[in-house]
Amino acid sequence: MVAIVKIKNLKKSYEKGNIKALNGINLEIEKGDFVSIIGQSGSGKSTLLNMIGALDTGDEGTVEVAGYDLTDGKNLDVFRSKEVGFIFQLHNLIPNLSVCENVEIPMFETKASGKERTDRALSLLNLVGLKEKAKIKPTKLSGGERQRVAIARALANKPSIILADEPTGSLDSKTSGDVLKLLIDLHEKENVTLIMVTHDLNVAKLANKQIEVLDGQILGTDSQK
Repeated sequence: MVAIVKIKNLKKSYEKGNIKALNGINLEIEKGDFVSIIGQSGSGKSTLLNMIGALDTGDEGTVEVAGYDLTDGKNLDVFRSKEVGFIFQLHNLIPNLSVCENVEIPMFETKASGKERTDRALSLLNLVGLKEKAKIKPTKLSGGERQRVAIARALANKPSIILADEPTGSLDSKTSGDVLKLLIDLHEKENVTLIMVTHDLNVAKLANKQIEVLDGQILGTDSQK
């Protein structure tokens, strides 16, 4: 299989080096895989996810994702808009925009026309079961529905990778199960690489591979294939 993520000796520290978030990470993730990154609070798992998504840069080492060298800092906007879809714990939807408009946001970085953006957004909302709520504001939705909108938004530009940071962390158990089922279905049907950070071991076990991070280092991996 082809590695879509290649990380070598990645290091990252904060507070002038006093806090070592990542301490020599070496990692490869295959294209089309479903990987969970687990670890206690402060272990470095979210920092690692941010590095893969080019939301942050390391102090040392290299990060290559989907053929982009993220280390040199070039074309990062193109990379983020084209290759990666982000799902966060707290949705990050814009409350004064409609559900459909929220899904369209990533497409403003493309050459798609207004009609093409709207058609794509409605198609994705239909995929996550929310097309009938396209015109309302996110504030009128439940937590689970907002997360489904966030998933639709993450798919807007047909990314090769979805990065999910605690996507069910603020949801009840039933809604969490529904969101996870949706993510797994999309991963399988769209053949998208899914990398998910979670502190919940039961959620982590749904992935093909589990990567445990401790004190900024990879403690071990567990493949479910």
